[in-house]
Amino acid sequence: MRKMHRHLVLALGALLSSATLTAQEPKRGGTLTFSYQPEPSALSTIATTAVPVALISTKIFESLLEYKGPELAPLPGLAESWTVAPDGKTYTFKLRKGVQWHDGKPFTSADVKFSIEKLVAPYHSRGRVYYGELAGIDTPDAHTVVFRLKQPVPYFLKAFQPSESPILPQHIMAAVDTSDAKNVRQADFMSKPVGTGPFQFKEWKKGSHIILERNANYWKKGRPYLNQVIFRAIPDGAARAIALETGEIDLAPMNAVPQAEIARLAKLPHIALSNEGAAGLGPLLWLEVNLREKPLSDVRVRKAISMALDRKRIVDVIWYGQGKPATGPIVSGNPELYNKSLKPFRYDIAGANKLLDEAGFPRGANGVRFKMTQHFTPYGESFVRLAEYTKQELGKLGIEAETQSADLGGWLKAVYNDWSYQMTNNFTHNYSDPAIGVQRAFVSSNIKKGASFTNSMGYKNPRVDELFDKSAVETDPAKRKAMLDEIQMILADELPVIFLVEIAYSHLYNKRVHGLITNGISMYTNWDSVWVD
Repeated sequence: MRKMHRHLVLALGALLSSATLTAQEPKRGGTLTFSYQPEPSALSTIATTAVPVALISTKIFESLLEYKGPELAPLPGLAESWTVAPDGKTYTFKLRKGVQWHDGKPFTSADVKFSIEKLVAPYHSRGRVYYGELAGIDTPDAHTVVFRLKQPVPYFLKAFQPSESPILPQHIMAAVDTSDAKNVRQADFMSKPVGTGPFQFKEWKKGSHIILERNANYWKKGRPYLNQVIFRAIPDGAARAIALETGEIDLAPMNAVPQAEIARLAKLPHIALSNEGAAGLGPLLWLEVNLREKPLSDVRVRKAISMALDRKRIVDVIWYGQGKPATGPIVSGNPELYNKSLKPFRYDIAGANKLLDEAGFPRGANGVRFKMTQHFTPYGESFVRLAEYTKQELGKLGIEAETQSADLGGWLKAVYNDWSYQMTNNFTHNYSDPAIGVQRAFVSSNIKKGASFTNSMGYKNPRVDELFDKSAVETDPAKRKAMLDEIQMILADELPVIFLVEIAYSHLYNKRVHGLITNGISMYTNWDSVWVD
């Protein structure tokens, strides 16, 4: 046994030595070009947290922390260190000295205080969740920031991701009337950003491309490796697939090509496929419904619609196997907090028709019970096909659904600014904790016109509000789990949204690209360590 063990150690040592010798050193220079649909509507997640906005803005803006691994263990970022008081209610961050904004102005604690209090907390779609227990922010000097909380928040250190708590320059944004959401979201800054990140904004030619250039004064010496990051606007999914195949683009992140193309492209010798790097997101597909008017205000109607949709077919045919049927608001990829007692939603056309009869929506002479409209997320072909499938299945119930389309700006306006919709397919992210990614969609305090990816449905349940409020600050894991289990049961029964699919993200990229997958939010990191051959 000792001899075998010795041979194994020697073999492993040789293997590790070989790997060390053959490991490639990062190369400086070059351009990473990627594409995603739709084109961003802004370049800051303060304007909207839509995926294409987060993909671009996280290379420009930074936050206090960075993260490693799928579990998102915190690392120093704009803050070089931090301490937490024994009672869990005071977080003190020491900021890096010598950090500059892209326009050369110094970064200070005043920027952090201003960004959180005036922009992130009131206007980011998850700002009130992250900072709902914030009592105040102190800046005793230019490089110290102290967050005082009313009570402990177990997920507080997860708040300082670049997409979640981006730090913006006070010396620019102070000129904007931050008391008005419209002024903030329509500020010129949202399309001509200035950050501290490794890449700085150069050009946005709408309908064509966005160019980010290397920040020569970046605080990480020698970073970034790339000279440029370019976003290419390619609306057609087949064209994006061809662009990746021919080398016109290097990366198609987060299901940016049609699901039907993923398997084919992954077989090409110069293309790599990864399903990693999104553990901290937890994407969940659902139908968002406006509960303010009949017939969708009737839970029996929502249950009937739910019963008319075959989730396995949606996964297999529309998403080409890239996911699994959802059972509620928390994805099963979060085993610690997912309620395993939830039952799969059943597909039952006959039962759905019976439920609509009981609800008092009989078929008319033409076989139609009622008419309604549906939108679809303007993120590509799969969402169009889902809308077509939904219309077809609702037709079996005597529900005539008219499909309406819009670009990203128009869709966001209809759903979140005006609430002028009846139903839309949509997807959101769980993120690293239910208080961050789930709560925002269902608490009544987050019914806010103009804030994207919030409670657009108008859903109000005092018990759900109470449970979310308590679970967000509960530090006992067992008690917190019990609260979240009850929330999941209520939402799966009341269906303020109709849960469909836990989406699996696929990232396709040219093998000349290195260093993309680093943690559980890899596409939302700053890419300062990414390099190309």
